[in-house]
Amino acid sequence: MKIIRVEPTEKFIALSWMIGARCNYDCMYCPAELHDNTSAHPDLEQLKQIWLNFYEKTRSQNLPYKIGLSGGEVTANRSFLPLVEFIKNGDFPVSELSILTNGSASESYYKKLALLVNIIAFSVHSEFFNEQEFFHKVKIINDIMIRPNKSVHVNIMDEFWNQDRILLYKKYLDQHNISYSVNKLFYARQTRDYPIKQGVLNLDT
Repeated sequence: MKIIRVEPTEKFIALSWMIGARCNYDCMYCPAELHDNTSAHPDLEQLKQIWLNFYEKTRSQNLPYKIGLSGGEVTANRSFLPLVEFIKNGDFPVSELSILTNGSASESYYKKLALLVNIIAFSVHSEFFNEQEFFHKVKIINDIMIRPNKSVHVNIMDEFWNQDRILLYKKYLDQHNISYSVNKLFYARQTRDYPIKQGVLNLDT
């Protein structure tokens, strides 16, 4: 049998929105156009207007929206949570809100987000994170965001210097039934030749 055509079971408008490049991490494999520590965060009014402009141009299609929000690091912008609240609580036909984060915000912050969004994808960056704090937060939020309506996913960066620790991460996530993937890295656009390796490696499974 041959597959002739694949069509989505649901039509929707997809928006992948990088709200800014500002990030509190400086991973050596992340290209400069995706992160910096100098650019200004767009404020809430700017972000709201960007969304409203997009919505006004597309609303005539009468389709639900699936919105993916990323950075930089979204949680580093103090306007990010109010933006999510504005979109979620407004009269917009948004069927899915997902975010990509490095997990550096507080547990209480992610608990608030868990009530507002459908998907939180946490990324593992061993140069900068504290293993125990990171995976504890992931487990807590995973326990809140119950599938199939909501979900947590962990993107494990396939860092060449961290291969032994990656095995521990996979074991921990398997033990707690948390979705994950090991993401191949492309070092062609790296910003330096070595990792800072200042993260705290203290996970004990």
